[in-house]
Amino acid sequence: MNRKHVATFALAAAILLTLAACAGAGGTTGDPLKGTSWRLTTLSGASLIPGTEITANFEDGEVHGSACNSYGGSYQVNGDKLTMTDVFMTEMACVEPQGIMEQELAFFNLLTSAQSFKLTDGGLRILGAGGAELAFAPAQ
Repeated sequence: MNRKHVATFALAAAILLTLAACAGAGGTTGDPLKGTSWRLTTLSGASLIPGTEITANFEDGEVHGSACNSYGGSYQVNGDKLTMTDVFMTEMACVEPQGIMEQELAFFNLLTSAQSFKLTDGGLRILGAGGAELAFAPAQ
């Protein structure tokens, strides 16, 4: 090969590597939560109160769902780190079943203080400080 061909080959290889790196940076793997919907199964290891349901839906950097109240906010994923910001919740009072408001408050506090997440065995775990955990199964 002459010098001109080697230089052309090297330039083409550099362009392909650059394009591959750019595709990886903005590809679909950047936010594995995007487009997913979940239902809470346990709150720090405890089952939910029978007859209650808590959901979480992730789409385009926004999270929303419902417990007794509806909630929403923004989220950001960086590797396995999860940050929730601007999270809000409606303020309906729910009286039945007993303990529903305490369960919802515990969920909301854990969600807003999320530190990381794990996708395992078809489920989602959101982890907070001190071993606190929200465990989700896919929404049906």
